[in-house]
Amino acid sequence: MRIHGYLAFIVGICVTVWVCLFVMNVQDRQASEAFQRDTQKIARDTQTRLQTYFDMLLSIKGVFAVHENVTRVEFSRYVRELDLKRRYPGFQAIQFVRRVRSAQLDAYTAFIRADDSLQSGGYPDYKVHPASVRPEHFIIEYNEPMKGNENAFGLDLAALPPHYKALQLGAATGRIVATERITLVQDASGQPGFVARSPIYRRGASLLTVEERDAALVGFVAIVFRVNDLMSETIDSPMLRQLYVSIHDAGYASDGAKELPSDDNLMFDSFGKLGSGKRLPALAGLDVKIPLDVGERRWIMHFEGHASEHYSRDSMLIWVIALAGFTISALIGAQIMTLSRRRALAKKLRVTADELRALQDSAIVGIGLFANGVIVRCNSGLEEMMGYHPGELAGRSCAVLTGGHHDPFACVSDGTSMHFELELVSAQGKKLWCMVNGRMLDQSEPRKGCVWVIIDITERKQAEAALVDTKHGLERSLNELALQKSNVELAHKDLSAVLLTLKQAQASLITSEKMASLGALVAGIAHELNTPIGNSLLTATALSDMCKEFERQLGEGGIKRSALDTHLKDARMACSIITNSLTRAADLIHSFKQVAVDQTSDKRRSFNLSGVVHDTLATYSAQLRRANCEVKVAMPETLNFISYPGSVAQVLGNLIQNALLHAFEGRESGRIVINVTEVDAHSVELRFADDGVGMNARTLRQVYDPFFTTKLGQGGSGLGMNIVYNLVTGVLRGTIQVESEPGKGTVVILVLPRKVPAREEMAENDLLHMQ
Repeated sequence: MRIHGYLAFIVGICVTVWVCLFVMNVQDRQASEAFQRDTQKIARDTQTRLQTYFDMLLSIKGVFAVHENVTRVEFSRYVRELDLKRRYPGFQAIQFVRRVRSAQLDAYTAFIRADDSLQSGGYPDYKVHPASVRPEHFIIEYNEPMKGNENAFGLDLAALPPHYKALQLGAATGRIVATERITLVQDASGQPGFVARSPIYRRGASLLTVEERDAALVGFVAIVFRVNDLMSETIDSPMLRQLYVSIHDAGYASDGAKELPSDDNLMFDSFGKLGSGKRLPALAGLDVKIPLDVGERRWIMHFEGHASEHYSRDSMLIWVIALAGFTISALIGAQIMTLSRRRALAKKLRVTADELRALQDSAIVGIGLFANGVIVRCNSGLEEMMGYHPGELAGRSCAVLTGGHHDPFACVSDGTSMHFELELVSAQGKKLWCMVNGRMLDQSEPRKGCVWVIIDITERKQAEAALVDTKHGLERSLNELALQKSNVELAHKDLSAVLLTLKQAQASLITSEKMASLGALVAGIAHELNTPIGNSLLTATALSDMCKEFERQLGEGGIKRSALDTHLKDARMACSIITNSLTRAADLIHSFKQVAVDQTSDKRRSFNLSGVVHDTLATYSAQLRRANCEVKVAMPETLNFISYPGSVAQVLGNLIQNALLHAFEGRESGRIVINVTEVDAHSVELRFADDGVGMNARTLRQVYDPFFTTKLGQGGSGLGMNIVYNLVTGVLRGTIQVESEPGKGTVVILVLPRKVPAREEMAENDLLHMQ
């Protein structure tokens, strides 16, 4: 089989890939090992070279230990004998730095200028730089070779923070201390450099503590390095073509050496040293960092191996292996496929016939070969469809299928395909509707007959008949629905007319309720005005009689002073009574006038809530007094509203009337508490509470329903709380909540905004809600 050839080819390719990967892995391992050897060698050589140079620094320190006062001539001769350029490449200069106290600076400067031991005439232009005022100075006194390093001569390192920090650390520890990356003042090229210094103490001094070392400190011997020159002698030039080397200074080890790599602490970069060109990316696995301790500082050497002859894979070898493996695999696969194809063809021919027979028998439709009115052969699907046992139809006449009628399975002479519906009869006599499709088997030999495909469509025919019946039923249902729709539309029109009439009736009842409330106010105010006006009239009549009596006595000429005083006293008392009574009447009229105007006009204006509440209570004072009802009000005096005061007054009036009518039934007295508090800057909460009989749960659920009252026929219209709800939620844009239990009184909680938009600013649906 072909799959065997493909499988052999795939196995061969897999083996080839494995061999290639193995070779690549071996080459990568060899490259990694070579990279590790190279990086370890460079790091080791750099450490060795620095240690050699630091040993040289210690040897100079030993000179000062043997002979404390080394002269300029002796220092210069010693350095020349070292032959720096040949034996110690990378040295920029060797220096001696002297510690000078501030008080000794002038004398020290004069001494250096007069020193002609090495240069005739001394150094008349010598000066300490940069000039600064500080307790101590660390000045470069000896500087060899002087040529090329003139800028460093006289340099005060205490004025340079990086140098001064290194000097302090070296003095405290007594060890060699290196500076951070610096640009040497004597080097115009700007290359990175650093200075390694070792402290020199007075001979014989105790150096056990930091204080003793500081007191004995004389100065430092120093070596100035240019890092590029140092690394050029350490790293072979051919090796730099295989990898990149960069060195960053991470800081003092005592501080944790936590500085991240950056351009500011870059000591050396072989890529920059090699010159222009694109930096090649590091190969996988060829990237390593090695720490290096240099004079109390931590250097990080970063190595990156890139694509080169030394580290790259041998691509040619891999391609040769891949090509050879592919060729061998293809040849083996082709040979296996050729052998398998021969066996497969023979087997396929045997199986095809079996498959064709099985295919016909497994079909759910009937398939048969008909010739000359005889069923030559057929599949089991036709036998099952017509109700015959397997093999029973073959060789029988076509008449058994048609119920004895003419043969419908005859072939047409032109050999075209045939397609029609036919009613057949099963072995049990059941009639079946079938779809038949036929075509001549061989047009060159019509006697071979036709192949017919017979499909049972009895269920489809039944479904079609049922569908026709259903269609007729649906048409009848649609006619009935149209009639019902017409009846519903007529009913909708009637209900709309009734609803409009009910809305008009409700509006009339609400208006009547408002006028009845206003009439009750008028009656109460008239009763209240009767007493002060009657008192005023009675007092005025009495005062008139006293005036007539006084005129009579004055005409007779017998007025005594005591009588005059008595008359004046009585007159003043009468005037006071008249004034108080008329003031009371004026206050009642003013309160009634404001409440009546607000309730009838209901205009939006600015008002004080406290004034509206007290005016409303004043208009109901007679009714409250007759019911022996005590009213307590607790509210701020500064609650100003921009709203509808008439609606507020009507809400309070309805709540008072509701309490007088329902809450205190069967009781001689009652108590109403009105408590107003600020919810926030934009709204207030008004609590209207009574200690009456309360309401049960059913009444509480229906308290807002129009025309619902427990006093039907006893003065209750059933619209009081419905009007309150509509005014609070519609006009006043607030919320209302009622809490009550039987025997525990009722609390009505109103939350009202302090500013309500004008009606023309409200949405249309809000207006509809209020109406």
